[in-house]
Amino acid sequence: MRRLAGLRALWAAVFFGLASCGGGEAAVPVPTTIAGPMNDVEVVVGGTTDATDRLMSALMVVALEQRGALVIDRSNTDGAALNRDDLVAGRLHVVPEDIGTGWFIHLGQTARFNRTTDLAVELRTKDRRNGIEWSDHSSFDDALVAIAESDGATTSDGEPISVTQLAQRLEQSFDAVVCVDTDTLQSPEGLVRFEQATGFTVPAEQLEVVPSADLISAVGSGECTVSFVPGVNPAVVDAGLVTIDRFAPDGLPEVVFTPRNAAYMFDAEFYDEWSSWLSPFLETLMVTLDTETMTAMKADLADGDQPRTIARKHLERNDLL
Repeated sequence: MRRLAGLRALWAAVFFGLASCGGGEAAVPVPTTIAGPMNDVEVVVGGTTDATDRLMSALMVVALEQRGALVIDRSNTDGAALNRDDLVAGRLHVVPEDIGTGWFIHLGQTARFNRTTDLAVELRTKDRRNGIEWSDHSSFDDALVAIAESDGATTSDGEPISVTQLAQRLEQSFDAVVCVDTDTLQSPEGLVRFEQATGFTVPAEQLEVVPSADLISAVGSGECTVSFVPGVNPAVVDAGLVTIDRFAPDGLPEVVFTPRNAAYMFDAEFYDEWSSWLSPFLETLMVTLDTETMTAMKADLADGDQPRTIARKHLERNDLL
């Protein structure tokens, strides 16, 4: 199999502590007596410290183990770029990643799409040339959203406002404060995208940069009128806040922030070899990962449940083990 000649060396490094940079729940191959299509096949799974990635990595680890694979878990490590580099170099077999990051960051593309499916198709086609195969993508979209207290996110009739209407309100209110973290401020896919899409530039005196962990509480306390956070976040609901509706008054979607539907990047040859079970498994799995489900899984993670425990329960509930 291509690019796996150094895998035995990786095993040795893991066992002697030289690969201790991995932050997953298990850094060594997990022995299994399960008889399955991948019996005793060595597989290395990556992933970052992001909550979505931790859960997506765990889903893949549990599924592989259940099919007999010997899994080296190198998930929960810093750096999406590092994980991507390791995958391309053959040090990983599979890494979770959202399709927006895949298209705009990893491939450096600038073209935008009105339909997420079109983006995913183009991403799969172009990245296959790099030896990478993309899986189907999730139903949930973890793209940035604007959040506010209920009265700031609805009309006088209680109807949700659109992102365009939000911009109009902010423009008319000199007291409104927009809060962002450093990444959202600096990224071309962050605040800049909101300003480009709405035609409203947030005045410097109404813009506050706060730590990512404080964005939700800052709105809840009234320090911020609006902040931008990933859309699938149980803390938003727990704080009693509302997500600004991403649909315009005419019902058409407003494409503002880069879609972050979760998927997996695979070594293409590895994927081809095991596609007989991977393809139907992934197609079914991604349908089950809707916004409500991922929000609940993230809530369990925030409560201290282990990613693999959460993953196994989800896979069992959906007859995917």
